[in-house]
Amino acid sequence: MHTPIGQVSVLRDKLRGSAFYGGLATCGSTLSCPICATKVQERRRVEIAQAFDWAYNVAHLQPVMVTLTFPHKIWHDLYELILQQRQALKLLRYGKPWKKLTAEIDYQGLIRALEISRGGHGWHPHTHEVWFVGRHVKAEDLQVQVLKQWMSACIRAGLLDPADVKTVAAFMEHAVHVKGWCQDSDYLAKSADDKNWGIDREMAKGATKLGKLKGLHPFQLLALAAEGDTKAGQLYVSFAMTMKRTRSRPLFWSPGLKGRVGINDSTDEQLASEQREEADVLGLLTHAHWQLVRASKSRAQLLDAAETGGWPAVMALLDRLALAVVKRVKPPLKQPEACPGPQSVSSGGNPTGYERSRSGAFTESPF
Repeated sequence: MHTPIGQVSVLRDKLRGSAFYGGLATCGSTLSCPICATKVQERRRVEIAQAFDWAYNVAHLQPVMVTLTFPHKIWHDLYELILQQRQALKLLRYGKPWKKLTAEIDYQGLIRALEISRGGHGWHPHTHEVWFVGRHVKAEDLQVQVLKQWMSACIRAGLLDPADVKTVAAFMEHAVHVKGWCQDSDYLAKSADDKNWGIDREMAKGATKLGKLKGLHPFQLLALAAEGDTKAGQLYVSFAMTMKRTRSRPLFWSPGLKGRVGINDSTDEQLASEQREEADVLGLLTHAHWQLVRASKSRAQLLDAAETGGWPAVMALLDRLALAVVKRVKPPLKQPEACPGPQSVSSGGNPTGYERSRSGAFTESPF
């Protein structure tokens, strides 16, 4: 939402009255971009809610929340942890034990989310999964079965040392949590408690509510970096680069599940650039206008003006920003003998449409 891919437009939602920009590039990264995350995850929230409705009313299945985590230390590298976690998840679903379990619970697929935080023990990747299983399944019995298989998978993936008695005891207590008969509100409501998981419209805001004992969401690291925290900025960059390097996906559906639910598959990039809202185009910004808005860090201020006063308020704001720029430009100590373009500007303003640059030369005013 910085680089134009056409002419930048200012639009206002007909239903909510909220203003937003058009004609700007989006990345579609819901893991490392808070702007795209807010939009994409709202669209994903609707899809997930549709999956719950399908499970209860069409397929007559039980949505079960399964949270899987593992031990981690401050010195562990996030890249290596993600690769080991990925291997453990594959091992969990490999072989006769998994086939036996899925047959017993009438397993029909899952929706899995990757969540990563940074706390006192370093990076903490973990997954939250909703399994669609038979109505006869009891959460407490399933937790015992999953814990046994998850422990074996983590040992084989190098995430758990079976000789470390203390860590194994903690693993047995915290590594797996299963909650039966989940409602979409349980699944979508963000909470500081890791027994619940959220990916709804308030994800970015909810993530910042995580306390230091639970860990900081990467977007919270980004916010701290904006306040001057250099270490937080370095951690955020490391996180973003690792997500790109590992090609991690924030959300995964079992193959074929979206089709059964009746959802058309779309990439995050498509959702980030898609406009579904009915909106009025208030006006178009010139390239010079957009440069001015960015340079003065007034993107949010311009949208506020559009919401409260429409296009006249936007133009008034642009005039004020341009005037502030002109006032900050100091005239040269000595007028040059010759300048390209008009040679003088009246004291009453700038009717010629030209303005003086920092070097003393006159340039055409973009405003």
